[in-house]
Amino acid sequence: MPGRRVLVGCAGWVIPRAWAARFPGPGTHLERYGRVLPAVEIDTSFYRSHARETYARWSHAVPPAFRFAVKAPRLVTHTRRLRRATEPFRRFLGEARGLGNKLGAVLIQLPPSLRYQGRTVAAFLGSVRRVWRGGVALEPRHGSWFDGTGDRLLAGFRVARVAA
Repeated sequence: MPGRRVLVGCAGWVIPRAWAARFPGPGTHLERYGRVLPAVEIDTSFYRSHARETYARWSHAVPPAFRFAVKAPRLVTHTRRLRRATEPFRRFLGEARGLGNKLGAVLIQLPPSLRYQGRTVAAFLGSVRRVWRGGVALEPRHGSWFDGTGDRLLAGFRVARVAA
């Protein structure tokens, strides 16, 4: 992908003892992680909200070029299943914006039981794009997403599909 920077990171920054020597120096796990890898996924945002100040503290702990991918809350994806999800998504994004310019992408992981429903997905992604122009990656896990129709809809909203 010419002109695009690919960042490799992990889901979370807890450093297992067996790998600690590869993340040397003083500081918190995040500070040490950020000196070695350029990106990380914040997975805990799926389970609970974090204060904007917490995100800001994390942002200040890493180098300027570091990027965070932040997972959308399960309230949006698993409980509301993308319906009536605009306000919880907006609230989540308001918190995550504490990362400033280090907020790289929003990850939307769908439950395995959520079938592709074009109207629902289009309405949800339209509301996402009204409040967030940055990177979005959607991880569908139901087989109905994999006939190409879903990919075309995602492309129309400039949303990457996660292959996991």
